[in-house]
Amino acid sequence: MPAEVLVMCSACGRPQSAARRRCAFCNAELPEAPLPAVSPAAPTPTPRVSPLALDLGNRRALAVNDEQLSFQGRPGGGPALDVPWSRVKRLEWRTRPYFEALGLLAFTALGFWAPAQAVRFMAFAAGVIGLLLAVLYRHHGLTVELEDGTRMQWPLGMAIRGSAREARLTAARAVLVDAGRARGIPLGGSGA
Repeated sequence: MPAEVLVMCSACGRPQSAARRRCAFCNAELPEAPLPAVSPAAPTPTPRVSPLALDLGNRRALAVNDEQLSFQGRPGGGPALDVPWSRVKRLEWRTRPYFEALGLLAFTALGFWAPAQAVRFMAFAAGVIGLLLAVLYRHHGLTVELEDGTRMQWPLGMAIRGSAREARLTAARAVLVDAGRARGIPLGGSGA
C-alpha cells in the first residue's frame, strides 16, 4: 500500500493530503508536495550467456562467456585472442563446402591424356575423391567485426556433414546467436 504524502497548509498550519489543492479547514491554497526522491534506475542486467568452451582440434579453441569471446587459433599453441563483448559490433558465421578439394579434378582432366590405363583410373579416382570431399565436408569460420571497423577472421575448421564435430559447431553458433541477441549484436552469414 502506498504511503500518503502530506503537506502543511501555509495559512492554518494543519497537515493536509497532497492530493488536495485547497486546505479542508481554511480553504487556502496548499503548497505543492515535494516530489519523492527518484532512485536511479538499476541498469538492465545483460542476460547470462551459457558458457561455451569448444575444442576445435589441433590446439585450437573457441570460448564464449558473459564478458568476452576467446579464440585460440594457432595450431602450435600460443596465447588466446580475447575480445570483450563491449568492443564487438557484428558477428558473421560462414559455412561453405570444401571447394579446395575440387582441385583434385585437375588430375582427372590430365588423366584423359595419359597413355596408361592405370594412370587414367587413378586420375578418375582422384576426381571422385575431390567431389566427395567437396560434398561431404563443410568449412566453418567466424568473422568478428569490432567497433573500430577491424575485422578478425577466425577459421573454426572443417567438419563432415552430420558429424559430432558439426553438431558441436552448430551448438557454438546457437550460443553466439543468443549471446549476440542479448547484447544487440547481429550474427549474420550462412548458417550451419
